[in-house]
Amino acid sequence: MRKLCFIVPYFGEMPNYFQLFLNSCASNENYNWLIFTDSTKKYSYPKNVKKIYMKFSTLKELIQSKFDFPIKLASPKKLCDYKPAFGYIFEDYIKGYDYWGHCDLDTIMGKLDDFIPQLLKKKYDKIFTLGHFILYKNNLENNRRFMKRYRGVYLFKKSFTTDNITVFDENYQNDTNVNSIFIDDNAKVYQGEFSFNVKVIPTRFIRIVYNNRLKKPITCQIPKEVLIVHTSEGLFELYIENNKLKGKEFMYIHLQQRLMRVHMSSQQGVYTFSIIPNGFYKLNAIPQDIFEFKKVRKRTLNIHRIRLTFKWKLLKLKNLIKTNIRRI
Repeated sequence: MRKLCFIVPYFGEMPNYFQLFLNSCASNENYNWLIFTDSTKKYSYPKNVKKIYMKFSTLKELIQSKFDFPIKLASPKKLCDYKPAFGYIFEDYIKGYDYWGHCDLDTIMGKLDDFIPQLLKKKYDKIFTLGHFILYKNNLENNRRFMKRYRGVYLFKKSFTTDNITVFDENYQNDTNVNSIFIDDNAKVYQGEFSFNVKVIPTRFIRIVYNNRLKKPITCQIPKEVLIVHTSEGLFELYIENNKLKGKEFMYIHLQQRLMRVHMSSQQGVYTFSIIPNGFYKLNAIPQDIFEFKKVRKRTLNIHRIRLTFKWKLLKLKNLIKTNIRRI
């Protein structure tokens, strides 16, 4: 197994299901995580996850020391644009690893060994294109490839010198991102995906897949009633088809912008649980037939869509007020 390490800077309060994230990492002992954080809350970190206490101001100084121009990094949210540079910024921490990567904390990992080793054998320079989970070959040239010119422009410098989030880290309906640089530089890139990436707006779970040719996310058709379950053996989508209980394995689930409740007294040591659109429930056993599947809770009262709509309208109003103030 090639050595692989994920780099995750995160500042502020951890997600309320962070321990479940850590538990899912523990099931992947062939992979390591480095979490740079200013959080002092105690969690049960598995052996393959190392917490490195660091203030956001210290990280900002480290990043600035790597570039000969003034960077913009007003808040941790802007760190998403710096993800492609993590191999360069944190190079002293990842010596000895064949690959490094970054992932988000609003994810739950499945069994990575069922997906990643087959890709590593093909010696890709970059694996995956969405910012919540990307891998890079760890060498001097590859870790600096993000700095190459694309169509006459240094995209990284353009991104790192504005407080606005430019989505430099991933494919997102544009050509001004790190993946474009890798493709243009004839690097070997794998552009498929194995995630259950949850569509943001709908209340129920709907999976989306990014289409690199069309440069937009495509909604997948899924059964009306699904159940996502996590075990130490992987992450699975369970559903009924032709009057039979079926399952499909995914590498991880991405729960972007979802408020999730943890319906268990403690997360520590919990590896078998269900994931529904707004919460986690401990499972004693995985459903084995339709009868057991129907008994498991799959939904609760959920105001996800209403909450997001209100949040976005409020943000739009705040930006409008700021714009008008500047004009005065």
